[in-house]
Amino acid sequence: MTIGAEAVRDAKRKLPAERHGELLARAVTISQAEGLSEVTLRRVATDLGVTPGLVSHYFSSAEQMIAAAFRTAAAADLNEARSRVDAATTPTAKISALMDYVLDDVSQDASALWLDAWSLGRRNPTLAAEAAALTDDWLEFIGAIVRTGATTGEFVVTDVDAAARRLLIVIDGLGTQKVIRDAATDDVKHIARAYVATELGASAAG
Repeated sequence: MTIGAEAVRDAKRKLPAERHGELLARAVTISQAEGLSEVTLRRVATDLGVTPGLVSHYFSSAEQMIAAAFRTAAAADLNEARSRVDAATTPTAKISALMDYVLDDVSQDASALWLDAWSLGRRNPTLAAEAAALTDDWLEFIGAIVRTGATTGEFVVTDVDAAARRLLIVIDGLGTQKVIRDAATDDVKHIARAYVATELGASAAG
């Protein structure tokens, strides 16, 4: 029996949800290791030893697969950020935990993934829509922390939504510097904390 025949037989054995998950997981792995631009139907098929036709049965185009890979990886990153922040007990500590996470070395791959999404999203409307939706999720997440801090008096904020957006812009900008300029983590975090102290009040510097 040829390898191709074995792959087809294997594809028939797997349930659709299992197969979809396998294909998506491979796309995510490629996107994190090599970038979203390297995610193609043929590449995923080759890596898993299946036919491109099988992959296209679950993902109609590379653009759709790229968007799904980004959504999966970026959502996992946001969930991890939430987990880190939830472990802190006060709004000030939560903002500090957030900055530590998003600007740490382990989050550099997430920053690179977002850079890819912003670039490729100019020609991939599905990816652009996923990036916009996840940006809104980040703004809601950060805004909730800022709103609680403003309510308790830890933060001095007149416009919570504007403050959350500015904080996210700073996070994105500093994360980009870590990716494209290899900026030192300690320097980046120092800049972030100085900005947080100005934006939210001295007590928020952490």
